[in-house]
Amino acid sequence: MGRRSVPNLSRAVLGGLVGVVVGALPTWGQVPPDAAALVNGTPIPRKALEEIVLGIAAVRGEAEREARRKEWEQSALESLVDFELLYQEAKRVGVAVDGEDVEKELQRTQKKFGEQSAWQRALAERGWTLDDVRNDTERALVVQRFLETIVWREVQVDPREVEEFYDKNRDQFHHPDQLRLRHTVVPVLGGTKRAWSEAERKATAIRRGWLARGVDREGLSSTGDSDSGMDLGWVARGDLDPPVENIVFALAPGQVSEPLRREDGIHLFFVTARRPAGVIPLDEARPKIEAVLRKRERQRLRDALLSRLRQQAEIVFP
Repeated sequence: MGRRSVPNLSRAVLGGLVGVVVGALPTWGQVPPDAAALVNGTPIPRKALEEIVLGIAAVRGEAEREARRKEWEQSALESLVDFELLYQEAKRVGVAVDGEDVEKELQRTQKKFGEQSAWQRALAERGWTLDDVRNDTERALVVQRFLETIVWREVQVDPREVEEFYDKNRDQFHHPDQLRLRHTVVPVLGGTKRAWSEAERKATAIRRGWLARGVDREGLSSTGDSDSGMDLGWVARGDLDPPVENIVFALAPGQVSEPLRREDGIHLFFVTARRPAGVIPLDEARPKIEAVLRKRERQRLRDALLSRLRQQAEIVFP
């Protein structure tokens, strides 16, 4: 229902993790012209640094590019050095990934670009080869596996920490008036008048079924078949597209919207519960707090490891 994002063409974010292509090793300590730094003798290609800056500029706007270029370059270089240190440490302790895993991740990356022609065009525009991206993907997966299976393996969240966080930050858990929604869409294939009529017929049947079943004691639709839709959880004004928001916030619990025609098909929204503004209870807030505390501890462990690796490494800048 929301806007679809366009895949970022920067290699720095391809696959969601920073990766760099390692060229031939130069003489130790001598930074070649096409490198931004050496990390234990391994060059960080200047091209990788430039691609990250281009990616940042695409998000922040060209107007900021010249004013903040040095800041962006420094931040990008630090990230690339950190990644290289993590990759080298991962390889040192024997972390590896299967070629099959690399190919699966590569396929997921290609799908983000839609048609094969768009993928090929992106490669050509950046001067990449498929082997370049495959190499980046392998390195990114190695680092991720190293972090997940070794560095973060013992990370756990103490329930007492969750409760303490909740008590100290209770103001963060206030919520506005909210609805709990169940949603489904009947897709329209081909876009013909007949296809739309068939989708509307099916959506009307689903709506009748939802209304007949109603809501259960917990405020969730008591469904279990293929037409049960998806529970969107609690939503507030501003979380949905305005046309949808105007419709659902006019409904009471147990009511279902009339079939709503959108670009991709016929949508239905079932209001399964409503709650006035208040404070989210601890049990509901617990998963989010655990995620915050887990992320915080992972960042601490990663930073501590990088601090040690930097002290032990030979990092040379031009």
